Amino acid sequence: MKALIIGLLLGFLGFGCQDYNYEQLSPADFNTKHQLSTVELSPEVDVLFVIDNSGSMAGEQQQLANSFEIFANRLDALFGADMLHMAVVTTGVESPGCPSCDEFIKASCMNETGESGAFQDRLGRIASYDENLDTYIFEFRSEPACGIIENSAEQSCFFDADSQEGTVFVGINGCGYERGLAPIRMALSDLQNQHVGFLRPDATLVVVLISDEDDCGEVGDISEGIPGAGGRMCYYAAKGVGPGGTTSHPDDPTSKPYRLTSVDETYKFLMELKGNRAGLVKFAAIVGISDPEHPEDTRIEYEDPGNPSSNILPACVTPACTGRYCQAYPGTRYIELAKKFGNQFGFVDTICQADFSGTMEKIATWVGCPEDFQLQATIEDAALANILVNDLPVPRYSCTNITDSVLACAGPGETDDCPTGSECKETWIYDDQAGEHGTISFAEHFDPCANRDEGQLRIDLLYVTP
Repeated sequence: MKALIIGLLLGFLGFGCQDYNYEQLSPADFNTKHQLSTVELSPEVDVLFVIDNSGSMAGEQQQLANSFEIFANRLDALFGADMLHMAVVTTGVESPGCPSCDEFIKASCMNETGESGAFQDRLGRIASYDENLDTYIFEFRSEPACGIIENSAEQSCFFDADSQEGTVFVGINGCGYERGLAPIRMALSDLQNQHVGFLRPDATLVVVLISDEDDCGEVGDISEGIPGAGGRMCYYAAKGVGPGGTTSHPDDPTSKPYRLTSVDETYKFLMELKGNRAGLVKFAAIVGISDPEHPEDTRIEYEDPGNPSSNILPACVTPACTGRYCQAYPGTRYIELAKKFGNQFGFVDTICQADFSGTMEKIATWVGCPEDFQLQATIEDAALANILVNDLPVPRYSCTNITDSVLACAGPGETDDCPTGSECKETWIYDDQAGEHGTISFAEHFDPCANRDEGQLRIDLLYVTP
């Protein structure tokens, strides 16, 4: 049995120059797992930004603008120029608590685009800061051609560093009942109307959401305008239970239960847009999380559990930030949606950072090619795992700085196998702490998606389990 397993492993890989310590295990220890992951690859990408335009988001919009060049340049490098489509929607949806803006209603209202999933074609900019009101003043001008960004020449619509304006600046007078998921479905259900041309049938669809609040579900999920509660009703409903264990607010005449439309609705909608093809939909959330290493541990907690209108405890605070808008609150529903897409196609990072550049570069790289592959069982020993990428064997160790090929080497520190200026490093890394059984991730010097024209990425794993 042991000889058979060793033969399978070596035959599967096809490389014989590396030292696998099979003799460390007895024949009874060998249990093998064969796992095949197939991911659809596309040479095109459609990115929908969902940007919170409520009163606390001026700083975050500026940070997103400042990091945009890194994001766009990385995607252009991965996919090629003019392969990127982009559009922007807000978290505002018209509702009783969020009517249209007019001469009397200036805040928590719908701007002239109507929002509610409308692609934003207003070029905004931060014009000044009002010290008396402790708020930023935005100016806008309409530019209908910027509703859908279809090529590299139009990327200045999102943000132009010279004029410091763009659709990224959606303002801060938007709805106080932030709904980030409903506008996604509204926008992408309207593709035959104002949004024609944005979503290409075989392009990868990426939704990037930025908000310092949680999602408030569909209009009608909560009662709006409850005195003393306001937008906190969204959190009570998202958690499913209010302060003190209440199931509805005592001042709500309708006694509407704390419950929001399931996140599953958005997940199913997005997947069905792409025929449920794995890898053609990705969701990234930059939101309030309590621990960047374990965003799934973020919870909604109450400042005063005995008060039925209690404030929500923040999930995080932006470092070195001063003023009243330094806190972000738990983005539990966005985290839940990202988790449904798994580590490969769901991404979460904290909004509590002073510079989004690193996050946006990570997102762009992640959009280009999956970085992590979730395992279905635990690996006994990384030396006993073998990988094929699109039917080609991947060595455990390979030389860095090798263009258009993979050169196997014996292991870290070995210099004889690699040319001058190159190092022998792991081609892939096993992280046994990520998820239930761990993940396999590829090193920076190896791109599993190099042959994107094949249309699919097939990761074939054979490994020994405990």
